[in-house]
Amino acid sequence: MRATLLQRLLLLTLLVVGSSCASVKKITSGRGVLCADDWVSYDGKTMPWKAWPVPAGTKPRGVVIAVHGLSGAKSDFWYLGEQLPLRGYTVYSYDLRGQGNDPVVSERGDIQSAKTWQKDLATFHALIRRRHPRTPVFWYGESLGSLIALHTAADLLGNWSDPDGIILASPVAGLRMTLTGFQRFVLETAARLSPRSRYSLGELAGVDESKIQVTSHSTHGGQMAVTPHHVSAFSLRLLSSIGGMLDANAESARRLKMPVLFVASPNDVMSSADQIQSLFAQIRSRDKKLLWYTRSYHLLLHDVQRQEVVHDVTRWLDRHIE
Repeated sequence: MRATLLQRLLLLTLLVVGSSCASVKKITSGRGVLCADDWVSYDGKTMPWKAWPVPAGTKPRGVVIAVHGLSGAKSDFWYLGEQLPLRGYTVYSYDLRGQGNDPVVSERGDIQSAKTWQKDLATFHALIRRRHPRTPVFWYGESLGSLIALHTAADLLGNWSDPDGIILASPVAGLRMTLTGFQRFVLETAARLSPRSRYSLGELAGVDESKIQVTSHSTHGGQMAVTPHHVSAFSLRLLSSIGGMLDANAESARRLKMPVLFVASPNDVMSSADQIQSLFAQIRSRDKKLLWYTRSYHLLLHDVQRQEVVHDVTRWLDRHIE
C-alpha cells in the first residue's frame, strides 16, 4: 500500500510540471551573453533561444518573455509568437536547462536547484532589457514556467529591473491530491539517498498516460509520442524540489506588487479551481486579474480557446503599456 502511495506521489509531482526547491531570497543575475541562436547564462551554461519579432520597420510596443513547462521547449510558444508580433509585441523564449533541448544530453531530466532556473530567467530578462531599453518587458510563464516566473518575480522585488507584469498560464497552485506527511517523508528520504535516480511515468505508477487529459482533444501520452523534446525520466532531486517550491507559493504570491494576470482552466489536471483561486487570493498586488477558460485543459495555447487566450492577453498587455 505504501509503495502505491509513493508511486502516486511521484507521478503527480512529475505532472505538476516540476520545478525546484524553496524560494530564492536575493537573486542576482550575471551579465550573460545573447548570441545569434543561443545564449550564455550567469554560470557559463549555453542554451538555445528564439525570437518572434514584430514586422520589419516597426518598433515593439512591448516585449514578452515566455517560459515553458516540464518536458517542453521554446517552440511550444509558436502560436503566441505568431499572434503577438502582429499586435506589436516581440516574443522571446529559451529552452530550460535540464529539459529536452538541453545541449548536454546527460543533464536532461535533472536540475540541482530551482535557484538555477530562477537565475537563468533573471539573466535572460536582463539581456532582453538591454536589447530593448525603455520598452516594457512582461513574462508569460506556462505550468512549470508559471512557478519559475512567480518565484523569480517575487525574489526580484524592489529591483529596478523587475518585469512590468507577469502572466501565469495554467498556474501550478498545488496538487489535486493532498500529500500526507508520510508521503513527503518517503520522497525526501529517497531523494537524499539517491538524488540522481530517474523514473519514467510508467515506472512510477503504471498509469495509462493516454488517460491524462492535457487539451480537449489530446492526452499527455499522445502529446509526448509526437514531441521530439520529450524527456522520458526525471531525477528524484528534481521531484523532491517541487514540494518546497509549492510550499513557498503563497509566500511568494504575497510579495508580488507588479501587475499579475492568471489565465487558467477549471479542468486543469494539475491544480483544482479552488487551489488556483486560493493562490490568486494571496497576491497582494492591487492590479491582478483571473480569467477562466472552461472548455480548455492544461495546455491553453494548444486548445480550443487559444484565440480567446491570446485576445485576452493582448488586451491586458495593451492596458499596461498605455
